[in-house]
Amino acid sequence: MNGFEVEPALLRSGGDEVIGAAERFIGQLESFEARMQGYGEPWGADDIGSLIGIAYTEASTWVLDCIGVAAEEIGSAGSDLTKMADNFELVEDAAAGALRDIQGMLG
Repeated sequence: MNGFEVEPALLRSGGDEVIGAAERFIGQLESFEARMQGYGEPWGADDIGSLIGIAYTEASTWVLDCIGVAAEEIGSAGSDLTKMADNFELVEDAAAGALRDIQGMLG
């Protein structure tokens, strides 16, 4: 068989699942961040503790931001899949309409 077959309903469903997974992951990430903030600053306020706090804060902020951006991108990919399903349906409907028009002209 040459070519491929697309089932827009399955594509849309898959996109919705990807969006849901990304949303759940973002929720878990936010919960984790809140939990970590709840610990306060356990490294202390002395010289060494202050240095540890600065390093920890910078590194954790960067990592959590990267993970959050990745989760948002995954959600965006899910949205793209649902849009792709819509586009396949639009093209299929347009092609079917054009063929009906041609058939009508041919009699």
